[in-house]
Amino acid sequence: MISYVIRRLLWSLPVLFLIVLVTFLLAKALPGGPFDRVGDKSLPESIRVAIEKKYNLDKPLVTQFGLYIRDLVINGDLGPSYSYRNRTVNDLISETLPISAQIGILSVLLGAIIGLPAGIFGALRRNTWVDYLSSFIAVLGLSVPNLVLAPLLIYLFSVKLGWFPAARWGVNYKELYFGFIPPMTADFWSHAALPVITLGTGISATFARLSRASLLQTIREDYIRTARSKGLTQTTTIVRHALRNSMIPVVTILGPLLAGILTGTFIVEFVFGIPGMGDFFITSVNNRDYPIILGSTLVFAIFLVLGNIMVDIMYAWMDPRIRFD
Repeated sequence: MISYVIRRLLWSLPVLFLIVLVTFLLAKALPGGPFDRVGDKSLPESIRVAIEKKYNLDKPLVTQFGLYIRDLVINGDLGPSYSYRNRTVNDLISETLPISAQIGILSVLLGAIIGLPAGIFGALRRNTWVDYLSSFIAVLGLSVPNLVLAPLLIYLFSVKLGWFPAARWGVNYKELYFGFIPPMTADFWSHAALPVITLGTGISATFARLSRASLLQTIREDYIRTARSKGLTQTTTIVRHALRNSMIPVVTILGPLLAGILTGTFIVEFVFGIPGMGDFFITSVNNRDYPIILGSTLVFAIFLVLGNIMVDIMYAWMDPRIRFD
């Protein structure tokens, strides 16, 4: 397994390089530049030229890209931010990634806790009120976008009931335990509740639909009928034989899902005023802050690669027929 992971990581290097190259070219193709305006005012031409020279923006694109790759490979430096003066992209990502990751991890856990049992019980109680209720909730969760659900939760639980804060974040990134583990404080959980519920609702609906459809297909397989004919109980048949194989489609989406959730969801972070990666990424596109665009995309790509490798490892654990050869 170790050799397989190493091979996958080595093959991922050219992929990451191409992602950075394409992102670099697309960012440079955007109209305007990072120093065309400061606020509502245009910079004098001499000042703009001097600033662009400082950041090597006056050099050809090939040279700019070569300098970026050199600093990235040798020093792990993602470059300075053009919008946030005296701040580097490494600093911004180290501050915002743990916040986005905490929300993402908690949202996925909430989605799994709600969605998987709903899908499983819906499949085992097909065409009963349990199945209809879980299917209705799943469709509702997928149909209501976060842009609608987030304000509704704020209005109900913050404005009307006053149970949770309406926005902002309840902990400084420097106080986070190991960067990603949520602190066990009431202030943190009160601020995290509504964003996590907003994201977790859609995730739980996805898990419920996938687990239901997969389990319905699995329990019709020949080996399930064979297990029942041997006298195994319904619980043993489902838990030991059906669930393990039926969870493969659910595991498949974990890689892209975790990558997207860990690196931030802009709508939720924007509505709740959370200083995560999603907010910085969108702001960087508007400000033509090329280093943040490249750095955020690279972090997302790395998480996507690692997530897919994790999914492949889980495949082999869930299905003994799958080998790493």
